[in-house]
Amino acid sequence: MLTWFMKYRNLLLLGLLVVMLAVSSQLNTSRISEESTAVALPVTYSGSAAQQTPMEVYRQQRDETALQDMAALQALVDASEVDEQTREDAALRLQTLVSQREQQSALEGALLESGLWPCVAVVTPGSVTVVTGRESLSEEERTLLLTMVQAHTEVDAGGVRIVCGYSGEK
Repeated sequence: MLTWFMKYRNLLLLGLLVVMLAVSSQLNTSRISEESTAVALPVTYSGSAAQQTPMEVYRQQRDETALQDMAALQALVDASEVDEQTREDAALRLQTLVSQREQQSALEGALLESGLWPCVAVVTPGSVTVVTGRESLSEEERTLLLTMVQAHTEVDAGGVRIVCGYSGEK
């Protein structure tokens, strides 16, 4: 028996080591699962489409479309295989689009601070359309709106259209 033990001693020690590692691993796993508790984090959803007004949805779509158009125009400007006239036309259109977006953004920012909000401004060459959710505007508010349009877009009062009472509901 002693000779058998001496002959297989390393194998027996290796088996004992494997068993001890398995038991230790199992005990450690169960200890960790008992000690750790799940943490519940509050989740809030902001800006979901269900909570957005139709004007906000339109503004988002308008901005995304403008960014896509600007990217396409920039690609045309950068394309070396396109003829020079097309590249110049694309650069001019890109410059116009950027200018319109800057004017639009400045006007909407001013309208936000003026108390005429909620509204959306659409700037096109020579005209501006302002759509507001308010039922009506007083004469002072109309004057303020026209002054802001002229200050931020350089469009005269004849090129301004004001749409009141838009709720977006059908």
